[in-house]
Amino acid sequence: MKYAILGDIHANLEALTAVLEKARDEGVDKFICTGDIVGYNANPRECLEQVRALQPEVVVRGNHDDYASSETELIGFNPQAARVVQWTRDHLAAEDRQWLSQLPLHRTLDSHTTIVHATLDMPGRWGYIFDKLSARASFTYQFTPVCFYGHTHVPGVFDKFGGVTDGSFQETVFEAGHKYMINAGSVGQPRDGDSRAAFLIFEPGEGRIALHRVEYDIKAAQRKIKQAGLPERCATRLALGR
Repeated sequence: MKYAILGDIHANLEALTAVLEKARDEGVDKFICTGDIVGYNANPRECLEQVRALQPEVVVRGNHDDYASSETELIGFNPQAARVVQWTRDHLAAEDRQWLSQLPLHRTLDSHTTIVHATLDMPGRWGYIFDKLSARASFTYQFTPVCFYGHTHVPGVFDKFGGVTDGSFQETVFEAGHKYMINAGSVGQPRDGDSRAAFLIFEPGEGRIALHRVEYDIKAAQRKIKQAGLPERCATRLALGR
C-alpha cells in the first residue's frame, strides 16, 4: 500500500495537478491530506473539487480551511491576510464552506498513523512545530508511531528518541520503537527555499517515507493571483519558495 501525504495546497491548482500526476506515476493507492486546501492562491473551489474527487482516507481541517468556512471576525489579522480570507470566503459556495467546517482537527487512521494540521496538544490553537522543543508537547499526545502534520510549509522529520531531519531528506526508514512527527511540506506555497511543490509517499508496510518535489507552472499560478486582485506578495513568494 502506498499513500500520498499532501497538505498546505492553498488553492494552487497548478501545483496540485502536478503533484497528483506525479503521485499516480509513482503508483500511489490512497491519499491523505494534512489540511489547508484553501487560502493564498486563486483556485479554492477547483482544489476542493480535486481533493474530494480523490476520496481521501483522511482530510483534516487547517487554519485557513477554518477561517474560510466560518464567519469569525478577522480581528488581529494583518490587512493582507484578512483580505485573502475574505476573498476566499466570497469565492466558495455554501456547500464548500460546510464541507470544510465539518473536517476534524485531527484523526487516527489506524493503530499506526495520526493526522493533524498543527499540533496534537492544542490542534485548534494553530501552533507551529519548527523544532524538537516545539514537537515535545505533541509527542505527549501522540499514541501512534507516526504522525503527519502540516502548517509550517517546511518538510521535516522529528524522532522523539533520535534526531531531527530537515527538508533535505529524501527517504526515511522507521526504527522499531521510535515515534515520529513528519511534515510533508507544502503543495501550494513551499517555505523552505525550494519553489517546487512537495509531498510524501508513505509505505506503512515497509516502514518508509520518501519526499518528492515537483515542478509546476508557477507563472500561471502567479497570473491568476494578480488577476484575482489578491496581494502581490502571494504571487512573488511562490517563485522564492518563501
